[in-house]
Amino acid sequence: MRTEFILLIIIGAFFSALVFFLIILYRPTLPTLVDQPPAKKGEAAISDPNSIAQLRSRVDWLGEQVSTLEAKIDAPTPTPLPLPSAAVGKAIIAVANTSGTSFTTTATTYTPMGMYVNINCPKNCLLWINFYTSSKNTGEAAAQSGNVNSYDVYLDSADQAIFTQASYAVPATSVPVSLNAAIPVTAGFHTVDIRTKTTGGILESDSSALQVMAIER
Repeated sequence: MRTEFILLIIIGAFFSALVFFLIILYRPTLPTLVDQPPAKKGEAAISDPNSIAQLRSRVDWLGEQVSTLEAKIDAPTPTPLPLPSAAVGKAIIAVANTSGTSFTTTATTYTPMGMYVNINCPKNCLLWINFYTSSKNTGEAAAQSGNVNSYDVYLDSADQAIFTQASYAVPATSVPVSLNAAIPVTAGFHTVDIRTKTTGGILESDSSALQVMAIER
């Protein structure tokens, strides 16, 4: 009985080994998903005009998003000048920043250019204003050299008569323009607005940045 049992084990092991060997030997010929050719459905989807239009629309949208991000990254940040003597050693209560890309106008009176910030002073404070832009003058009238672009500070819609100018002996030449001011204000919310005008031609600001710091006084 014991001998027959051992014989059955040996025979079972032999057949198991034989089956395992056959599986290994003929496995390369078995069909698999990897060996199958690309699905026709995918090819048909790519050749579908509607699918192509959707892909192009998505690519265009992504391109617009990249351009917007690049514009924000490339927008300049004004480098604050040393604080005025009245603000040295005083605490900075609040800071407000904004930046913009392209602005054009032919206005000969001061016009908002979208460069403004709102800032809150919990008590009487000094507003330290830093503005920067790259400015040029173009257009047919710009051929008459001598056009002047001006940038002025408005506080709570009131002209502060604090301005800077750029004169253009050569039309379409880009000139860096900066404007700095220190204005004492009372407690509360205040709006600092940069407005611009030109004596002729087309004023163009390619990129601009405005920073306002509220300093205790």
